[in-house]
Amino acid sequence: MARPEKYEEYVKPRLDEITEMARTMMEEQIAEALGIAKSSWYKYKAEHTELSEAVKKGRTKLATDLKSTLIRKAQGFNYEEKKIIKEKGVVVREEVYLKASPPDVAAINLLLKNYDPDWRNDPAEYELKKKALELQEKKLEDSKW
Repeated sequence: MARPEKYEEYVKPRLDEITEMARTMMEEQIAEALGIAKSSWYKYKAEHTELSEAVKKGRTKLATDLKSTLIRKAQGFNYEEKKIIKEKGVVVREEVYLKASPPDVAAINLLLKNYDPDWRNDPAEYELKKKALELQEKKLEDSKW
C-alpha cells in the first residue's frame, strides 16, 4: 500500500498560513518551514492549483502593500516618535515628537514613470520594449515551452 502524499498532511491544512508566508518568504523557505523538500514543493505546486493560488494571493497582497508604501513615501507623511525616559530602570516620563518624512524624489520619479506615460524617459523605447516582450510571449506560447 502506498504511503499517502505529504501534501494532504503538511501543506493543504496550512494554505492560509502559506498565503501569509508568501508575503515575506521565498518558496524554498516556505517548503523548509513546512518540512518538505523543495522538489516536493514544486511538484505539489504543479499538481495542486490551490497551492499555487495561495502563493499568488500572498505575492499579490505583498505587491499591493509595497505600492501603498511607495506612494506614501512619494507623498511624504507625518508620524509620531515616542521616547521613553528611564532612570534606574523606572520610567520617569514619555516624550512624544511629531515628525515629518518629506516626499521622496526617487519614489515620485518611479511612480510617475509607471503611472504616467508622458513621464517616461523615452516613450518610443518603452513601446519597442513592450512589443519585443509581446513577441517573446507569443513565441513561447507557439512553442508550448
